[in-house]
Amino acid sequence: MVRTVDTRFFLTLLLIDDEALKQKVKTKMIELRKESAIVPTIVIHEVYKFEYQRLGKVTADIDVRTIENAGFKIIDLNTGIAKTAATLRCRLSNLPTADSIIAATAIEQKSYLVFSDDEHFSKIKEIDAEWV
Repeated sequence: MVRTVDTRFFLTLLLIDDEALKQKVKTKMIELRKESAIVPTIVIHEVYKFEYQRLGKVTADIDVRTIENAGFKIIDLNTGIAKTAATLRCRLSNLPTADSIIAATAIEQKSYLVFSDDEHFSKIKEIDAEWV
């Protein structure tokens, strides 16, 4: 089953100091790339915004280009995903918009496994979440 990758995975890869966890994440990155895991465009948005604020435009551009060229399947937001995300938010009022879009992308792409440690995904019955 192809997995959908959440923003937290990439931010963990960029920020982690724990060498053991960093190695696990790097190993998982290779696995996810081989399966052409799904990356919703909202993840690109969140990574870019985070890195732009933290380190500037040049670093944000490099980090996003790395994701784009890594072999992941980048999925654009479309009407079906938007409607599914809105439905999820109506059902789960505390679900952040970005997480609803990530989950909806997984559902619409029939990728029912989201790679994240974010607890919001565990509340969505249509998907499962896993972490390193």
